[in-house]
Amino acid sequence: MINKKAFSFVELIVSVTILAIISTIWFISYSSYLWDSRDSQRKSDLAQIGSALKVYKQKRWYYPPPGDSFNLTYNWTWIVLQWRFDQNVRLNTLDRLPFDPKAKIPYVYSITKNAQEYEMAATLENEDNPMAIINGTYKSVSQDVLPGIMLAITKPGSWTAEIHAWVWDGTTNRNKFIFGDQNHNLPYTFVDPFTPTSDWTTIDVILWSLTNTYWQNTDYRSCLEIRESGKAIQNDWSTIKYQIIDKDTWDLTDTDCTF
Repeated sequence: MINKKAFSFVELIVSVTILAIISTIWFISYSSYLWDSRDSQRKSDLAQIGSALKVYKQKRWYYPPPGDSFNLTYNWTWIVLQWRFDQNVRLNTLDRLPFDPKAKIPYVYSITKNAQEYEMAATLENEDNPMAIINGTYKSVSQDVLPGIMLAITKPGSWTAEIHAWVWDGTTNRNKFIFGDQNHNLPYTFVDPFTPTSDWTTIDVILWSLTNTYWQNTDYRSCLEIRESGKAIQNDWSTIKYQIIDKDTWDLTDTDCTF
């Protein structure tokens, strides 16, 4: 007589539960691997583009403008060009055009008006908690006006985006500056159509959290040097404060400059 022994219902439930736990652990581990791999690719892409831009500037003395760009304006005076690092960027020092490995779109790219400084931005998946990453040569000199040169905004219909703090018609984009290692404002999301996004956190709150790490001015010791660098902003409404290096303490100090 053959003794047939089958799984009991309880044993079956336990087995299914164990398999489900193992599958969940595997899925989380694999997803984490994919996130990390794509984030590493984004960092590598920005570094590669940065190297190509450096070579380009050494030859031409300026950075190429973004493809099909729009203007960032302050008091309706344009100060930055921004849009995508796409096929319209005339850069012959780069072998291939990198795209975000998940969204399959070009990275975001901005240059100052005098084309002497740039920033590039990507969105890191960061274990499913997206945050921005910024690479570039731009050094901030004014918290009041231009703490960065990258906004979380799509290309506007008017071809300009105003960042003045006192625009009464509601069109100001003051709270949309993108900063590295922050998730308040992102250059793009991972949901089609992959547009920039902002949580509308006020710029003062964002800058307060960046006080100890963000300000980058290491060059300018007077208002005259800021003007000669091309970063002076003509403003007829209010005084603008710039971060100037104190010649005695070497600390950054808020200084009123008139241009």
